[in-house]
Amino acid sequence: MVTVLHFLELRSVFHQEEIGKPFPVTIEKLAGIWHCTPRHTKLIVRKLVELDWIEWKAGRGRGNVSVMTLYADSDEILLAEVKLQINKGDVQEAMELMNRYGKAAAKDQIMNWLSEGMGFASQLASQSVSPQDILRFPVYRRIVTLDPGLVYYHFDAHLVGQIFNTLVQYDLNSRSILPSIAHSWESSPDAREWTFYLKKNVLFHHGRELTAHDVVFSLNRLRLYPDTYEASWMFRDIDQLIAIDDRTVRILLKEPNYLLLRLLATIPASIVPEEIVRQDEKGFGEKPIGTGPFQLVRLTEGICILEAFPAHFLGRPQLDRVEILIFPELDTGRLKEPNWASVMVSHGVQSKALALKEAVIQDGQDWCDTEAFFSCCNLLVFNQWKSGPHNHLKFRQALDLLIDRDQMIADLGGDRIYPAKGFRTYHPVLRGVRTRENEQPCHAQIMSLLQESDYQGETLRLVTTAYHEEDALWIQQRCGEYGIHLAVDVREPWEFSNRDCLPEHDCQLYGNVFSSDQISELEMYLQRNYFLPAFDESLTLAINKEIGLTFQEPDRLAREHHLARIEAMIKENYAVLYLVQKKTLTSFHKSLRGVSINSSGWLDFHKIWFQPDALQQQF
Repeated sequence: MVTVLHFLELRSVFHQEEIGKPFPVTIEKLAGIWHCTPRHTKLIVRKLVELDWIEWKAGRGRGNVSVMTLYADSDEILLAEVKLQINKGDVQEAMELMNRYGKAAAKDQIMNWLSEGMGFASQLASQSVSPQDILRFPVYRRIVTLDPGLVYYHFDAHLVGQIFNTLVQYDLNSRSILPSIAHSWESSPDAREWTFYLKKNVLFHHGRELTAHDVVFSLNRLRLYPDTYEASWMFRDIDQLIAIDDRTVRILLKEPNYLLLRLLATIPASIVPEEIVRQDEKGFGEKPIGTGPFQLVRLTEGICILEAFPAHFLGRPQLDRVEILIFPELDTGRLKEPNWASVMVSHGVQSKALALKEAVIQDGQDWCDTEAFFSCCNLLVFNQWKSGPHNHLKFRQALDLLIDRDQMIADLGGDRIYPAKGFRTYHPVLRGVRTRENEQPCHAQIMSLLQESDYQGETLRLVTTAYHEEDALWIQQRCGEYGIHLAVDVREPWEFSNRDCLPEHDCQLYGNVFSSDQISELEMYLQRNYFLPAFDESLTLAINKEIGLTFQEPDRLAREHHLARIEAMIKENYAVLYLVQKKTLTSFHKSLRGVSINSSGWLDFHKIWFQPDALQQQF
């Protein structure tokens, strides 16, 4: 690697010199290029000569100029090194090399090679006599944590769902609770006492059998440490957790809760091995051990590798291995889409979605193409826990009007498809609660609202990630047109998983995938790293009342009514501004079987398999 860097740096400095044509150079000049001593410079030169990358004729006598001839093609060396680094899992190192030394043609060649390696392949493993089915695909943001109690981003949660299991599981299509680690359960008539019976021989990835004590530990770590685990609200109504024996768990509640089963089916409620977590709780997010269909075998900044867990209690997955290449966000959209024998979910990367669309058109008979809508919505969430101009209702109304959603879509394009009126695409008619429709912006009305809010030119501080920076800068420009000073602070994604990690701010801009699921909606209203800071005292009281009624309501449709009222109150108070809805494009090859896209829009790895006759070997 070091020798390659020396040559690439050399070629970068002498980029005008022709291959095979000698040119004069001194040891002192090379020492300056490589930032080393003349003695070490001579060692580097000797190594490059041994590799036949250069020819060197030393000048005779002190001060005489030497002659160098370049023979190697720097693009070929760069491509070989990038391939080596990516195969080692050092994706970020590879991308830095490509961006620093690669010319346009070399970058295209590298990206073409990467594209050819993406998708599904059947290949022989080094110690295997039969082919392994491997799925390789890129993602464009880092994995923050794989600790189920700490997950914040949807992709992290999706991976956790492949590594861990919960007591029960929720089927979104049938809206029913199914067995998982627990094979059966029962509850008292008032829904305050629940008993769960665990399956035998449920093994963790390190070989130990799961017991009721692991269940008690897993749920207690959430509910007893609310400052650490944002999802602790899910189990705050638990009064006691009891391991009756190794395969029986009893849960006693303070109040009736008809959503307990749904809560137990969520990612944070995944069951973890007690002794492993106690041994290194901080490191558990990087080295997770669960009972899921896949086990983690490698996680670095550049790659995440999952392998099938043969002893999984619900059956071994048909897919043997999943390799996830993690690319820096600045490379989003550069990767050309091959004729994948896999699924690609664009998730807001419009250039990739268009590339996929073109691939489908070119080979339409082999592809199935669907454009799915997972209600991915951009949100501006105000922080009522901090004093500022945003505390005033009129100021928030003015912001809502000046953010012309139609104009944002027209200016920024991409995967933004239409203005958001809330999480839902359809709002039930609610008596006694006023809802608003998007209005055309009126300059005079906006200025009047700002005057009524007594805005004095204070700076509003907005925090977001690089993924939403384009939207934030657009809003900043719009605010400037009306005399509002908006400072945009772009932070790392991991900081948003714990609100205490963020700098002091007046509002946040982020996206949320709404899965038409009651628990995911309650999560938005009850966690500090979502909407909770947006509620002032009176709104908090009103929302908590509706939430209490939601938990105690046995009828699903009646719960929907309570949740819709909460959203209407949030909109009425302009506590959160819903900006634009986004679309998700999903395409898959005809060889793919068992396609199942979960509620967050990701492919469930453990359900898929491939028809061999329809595949061509890759890699």
